[in-house]
Amino acid sequence: MTQNPRHEKGGKAGGKDGFISWVGLVLPLGGETEEKMTFKRIFVLLLSLTMIFALSACGGGGNGGGDDSAAGGAETEAATGAAGDAPEFIKIGVPTPITGNIAGFGIGTPYMEELAVQAVNAQGGIYIEEYDKKIPLKIFVVDTESDPTKASEVTRQLIENEDVDILLARHTPNTTVPVAILGEQFGIPTISNGCPTGPLQEAGPYNWVFHSFWDVDDALDNFVGMWKELGYGPGSVIGFLFPNDSDGLAWAGKATALCEREGFVISDPGQYPIGNQDWTAIINKFKTDKVQIIVGDDVAPDFTSFSSQAKQQELQYDLVTMGRAFLFPADANSNPPEIAAGLTNEVWWGPAFPFKSSIDGSSCAEIVETYEATQNVPWSSNLGDKYSGIEIAVDALTRAASLDPEKIRAALAETDLETVNGPIKYDSETLISVTPIVAGQWKLNEAGDGVYLTTVYTGKYPDIPTDAKLELPADMLK
Repeated sequence: MTQNPRHEKGGKAGGKDGFISWVGLVLPLGGETEEKMTFKRIFVLLLSLTMIFALSACGGGGNGGGDDSAAGGAETEAATGAAGDAPEFIKIGVPTPITGNIAGFGIGTPYMEELAVQAVNAQGGIYIEEYDKKIPLKIFVVDTESDPTKASEVTRQLIENEDVDILLARHTPNTTVPVAILGEQFGIPTISNGCPTGPLQEAGPYNWVFHSFWDVDDALDNFVGMWKELGYGPGSVIGFLFPNDSDGLAWAGKATALCEREGFVISDPGQYPIGNQDWTAIINKFKTDKVQIIVGDDVAPDFTSFSSQAKQQELQYDLVTMGRAFLFPADANSNPPEIAAGLTNEVWWGPAFPFKSSIDGSSCAEIVETYEATQNVPWSSNLGDKYSGIEIAVDALTRAASLDPEKIRAALAETDLETVNGPIKYDSETLISVTPIVAGQWKLNEAGDGVYLTTVYTGKYPDIPTDAKLELPADMLK
């Protein structure tokens, strides 16, 4: 089991600048002068007298005459902590990409987390047995800037400066894995989601990180299912547009294996660096290979840049299916309607999902309605992750009834919870719970000046209904 540095209670024997701190006194270190020896003799005598007085007051060390019930009460209070010593809040650290190239994933924070937190705090918070009282929740949101190094930096600050009780790690491998690694290192109960399971597992194993999401294979199965529904199959040409970051690497390898197995012809120009500015070589290869479908896992700015140059250079293709690039309304609508209409991607949460909040019973549709009415922006798939992370934390804290990290970790391991993201029950070895994933397509709005997301393919999750028909962009734009 990972050693948790934060579980070390009490100070260490040692100090700064040649001093040792003990029983509230600071004693100089150095040679044994007569003056120092006299000081030590006086100090030891005073300490001995103090201990004798304390033992007498407590009943003489168990020889009778003392108040055993009072002593027992003192021991109980020392072991469990007095209510007056309770922390003001149970602290939940939330590193999330508010800015940077995956800032779309940060949309909805802190609203969705606070929606769940406020419902709990309205009831006084969560009962913590060692303080014999309910303690409210408080979230601490920090910006990872979509950067792995920054994610590590701000997570360490949450641990060391805010002393958070739980960490939430999420939103692509770039900002999930660094948070998970520090949660494991410091022994912080960590609830992660919003990241394919494969890249997270590769950085493990874990004792403190509990993950719920789908893997890249699950998303690609939906992609291929859509392609087949549209009539594509063996011999169809698939163009790869994958970056060389951790997320792109995970997707490219899985996509290669699946496309080869299905008999597709792959046009692979190689993986490009994030922030690429010139797409000419890739576009020319796609032209030469007569690519029909483009698949990838780009960050939003890269896809917008590529699609703009592809249009200028008159690249012809039938369909685009991608992870990450245009999952959210702001990212999809950063492209002109003639490009955005018909784009396809994975969908892992939405108003049609048949799940309810474990906190207040709200349906996914009701949560979306509240979000859109108060935030004046459309819903997006990542909202479910944000809410369910708090659900899982609340459930574990309620069952643990403790702020002891070991007890919280043990409670997380026993999670069996229905959330807005579906049922959560972690595998005893991997600490992973797989959640549903389907596929969607962006459709033109009535004005023709923007797009909105629909669910068009549900694969192995037939209980999640579709709300639109899958079609080729060319047919949509007629």
